[in-house]
Amino acid sequence: MNTTANKVINEFLDFGGEKTSEDFIQFLKSIRKAMVESIGDEEAFLKLSFIHEKMEHGLSVAVRTEDGKIDAIVNDTEHDLQEYYEKHARQTKPKKGKRKTKEDDLGKLKPKKELGKIVDEGDVPYKGRADQYWHDKLKIVFTPNNKQIRFGAEIPKSYQYDKLDFVEGYYGLRAIEFGNWLSQQDRLNYLSGLGLALFDLHQVLGFTPKQISLRNKLSVAFGARGRGNTLAHFEAETFAINITRYSRPPKVDARKRNFDRDDLLTKSGGVGSFAHEYGHALDYYGGMYIEKTSSGALSGGRSERANSNKNLLSKNTLEALMEKLIDKIIWQKPQTYTTYYARLKKAELADYYFRRNELFARAFETYVHFKMQKKKYKNIFLAELKYNPKYYMSIPEMRRLEKDFDNLINAIKRKL
Repeated sequence: MNTTANKVINEFLDFGGEKTSEDFIQFLKSIRKAMVESIGDEEAFLKLSFIHEKMEHGLSVAVRTEDGKIDAIVNDTEHDLQEYYEKHARQTKPKKGKRKTKEDDLGKLKPKKELGKIVDEGDVPYKGRADQYWHDKLKIVFTPNNKQIRFGAEIPKSYQYDKLDFVEGYYGLRAIEFGNWLSQQDRLNYLSGLGLALFDLHQVLGFTPKQISLRNKLSVAFGARGRGNTLAHFEAETFAINITRYSRPPKVDARKRNFDRDDLLTKSGGVGSFAHEYGHALDYYGGMYIEKTSSGALSGGRSERANSNKNLLSKNTLEALMEKLIDKIIWQKPQTYTTYYARLKKAELADYYFRRNELFARAFETYVHFKMQKKKYKNIFLAELKYNPKYYMSIPEMRRLEKDFDNLINAIKRKL
């Protein structure tokens, strides 16, 4: 590696201690300058890319003391940098004697993206472990004109909803990621479902396609980053939405004669949860990158606070617009819960249901349903209720919040 790159890397490893925002900004400039000088030197460029992303993320989530200082901690070592380089350098070098097929493009991550599992590549072998249930001709369930899946605005012929590079590039997504246990059958279906869901979402919200990715921050993973029994989840630390894979079907010899994969792909796993997780992404993007809040979210994150913040209610910031919205979700009038919040209280649910970030995400899910209903849209990949409906607001209850939701979404849109 060149001298400049080595110097910057050593500065990164020694960067810990009390810093200011200006220290971070100046060092980021040094990293970018070193990256330009390192073009053509793969090892230097990849290692510098790694530390640039680390520094940007650290600055965006840093908690400042009263005097504006930041207590910086660098946990990475030379070994971590080397491991990152070796991992990504291998991805960029094709294996000798292997012809690239169209299927090779499904599931790959670009070298600069560090978002979890790197999936298996190439043709899935007949009767291989991941494909033991899908060994016949590929069948795409998520198509634009399948009325059981979606209806709404006509999909233009130029819109390649089932092409990985197109969907990533059209929306500016950081990555689309697939887990090792997804077959080519699954990958094509989940990709197609996502392409259709994003098309309808940007129509419903009035976002441009590039705004949907939240300035290139958002990634989407399928069956790659699962958590326990959840159908889907959002990771604020990586800005990745994970959609859980369908439940494993019964063994081949135990299947019914008329076994149909459609139910697995459309009714099992995280399909239908995308709007909920996108609500989390909006919440945390606003609180991490537009108006930095102490919780990292506009909503207050995992706080279960029900009482109104009177100081915020008098302002017109994004955090204030969120406060006004959640205040209306909880309170019908002073000292009186809304019928929705009263239902939650009566059901004696776990604390999770009362967290402010979850109240917002469930409400956003209903908001998307409501907006689709007004446009005569349907998209079961984007939003399809899979939990007890009493945990969600009804459409009539949402009408009371529509203006507040519109105000918040439009304010975020202007910032994008």
